Amino acid sequence: MNESNRNQSVLVVDHHLSTRLKIEDVFRSNGFKTWGSSSGEDALKKALTLSPSTIVIELSLPDMGGLDLCREMRQIHNNWTPIIFISENTDEIDTVLGLELGADDHMTKPLRMKELVARVKSIHRRGFLCCNTPNSMKEKKDLLQIDTFITNGYLAIDPSQFMVYRSGEALEFTRKEFELIYYLLKNKGKAFSRHHLLGMLSTDSSQTDERIIDVFISRIRQKIEPYYRNPTYIKTIRNVGYMMKPISVAADYQPLKGGDDDRSLVNNYINIRE
Repeated sequence: MNESNRNQSVLVVDHHLSTRLKIEDVFRSNGFKTWGSSSGEDALKKALTLSPSTIVIELSLPDMGGLDLCREMRQIHNNWTPIIFISENTDEIDTVLGLELGADDHMTKPLRMKELVARVKSIHRRGFLCCNTPNSMKEKKDLLQIDTFITNGYLAIDPSQFMVYRSGEALEFTRKEFELIYYLLKNKGKAFSRHHLLGMLSTDSSQTDERIIDVFISRIRQKIEPYYRNPTYIKTIRNVGYMMKPISVAADYQPLKGGDDDRSLVNNYINIRE
């Protein structure tokens, strides 16, 4: 499959045949290549072999629930294909759980088909604008070139590979967490409101509570901060929101277990890339 086709493909996962076929028809009429699946196990195989650009998943699947399918893709297979959940209910817990597991959006039935297509296109568009760089589009590029990294203290992000490193150690981030830390790091020194940050994520911010940003920030801090209770990187700006603070390497120094420290780890990190 060439790149242009890949960017217009959707895997629809729903055990209700009539709903699945209707969704597929709508996407095909909008120029998308489509595949269908009625179970989580089959959907997982197709997602890993067909490489669709987006997956639309019904939460209540008969064998493997939508949340379990998302968890296995993200945590076991490290697959970050954009996912939109669809469900019968409007329970906010389902939405939050889905987003925390790495889903990109959530819609409730009855579906507004034009809106669903628009959300998929928005995810593609925002993902391209957020995370693609000129270097990431060069053929036969060296993915470990230093100039592809954005750094702050001992924190480094490689946008071409959707990777975050702390003292040379690769960290696991959901898509939403990556989008948020990438935006803050790219604009370090600037404070942004929760409303603004929510609008930068690849989801429909009009139907998402701004407090979800606090959840994402908390999870990011647990992964990157030397001292969680006294954050070094992401500062809370009273009555505003959050800011990525520009820091020096020395300000981020933290002794680690086993007698090693961050300085030696960074040196190893640089040697590996060289």
